[in-house]
Amino acid sequence: MVDMKYAFAAVAVFVVAFVGVMLFAGKGSGQNIADMPIDESIPINAGEQVQAGAQVQEVAVRALASGGYDNPTVNVKAGLPVKFDFSADPRSGCGRQLIIDNVGVNLVSRNGETVSATFTPKTAGQYNFHCGMNMFRGVLVAS
Repeated sequence: MVDMKYAFAAVAVFVVAFVGVMLFAGKGSGQNIADMPIDESIPINAGEQVQAGAQVQEVAVRALASGGYDNPTVNVKAGLPVKFDFSADPRSGCGRQLIIDNVGVNLVSRNGETVSATFTPKTAGQYNFHCGMNMFRGVLVAS
């Protein structure tokens, strides 16, 4: 019976130590969310050129430090150029990068600045956008 008491105490100490390490891991290590990686393997692309005088749809999305986008669903008309303005809170980690699937757009907002890409969704449908780690997600709906 005495041996079980010591075994229980040892397990309890181990659990408390483990939880403490998990809670305080990274504190004081110099790392923060702004240092999270950006997928550099995808070339940064600002989209296509649009003829002067063309009707352009303007939309804006911002990545938030709390996680996610302020405008996760964007509605546009297919066949018309879209100017996609992107900015990110400097503490949004991997959310500082935005990739729009199937249109060749890859934007990075390094210090909270607004960066833009212009493209034309040729057909109606959904075009997913996300960060390089696929943690932030949204959809552009072209109708």
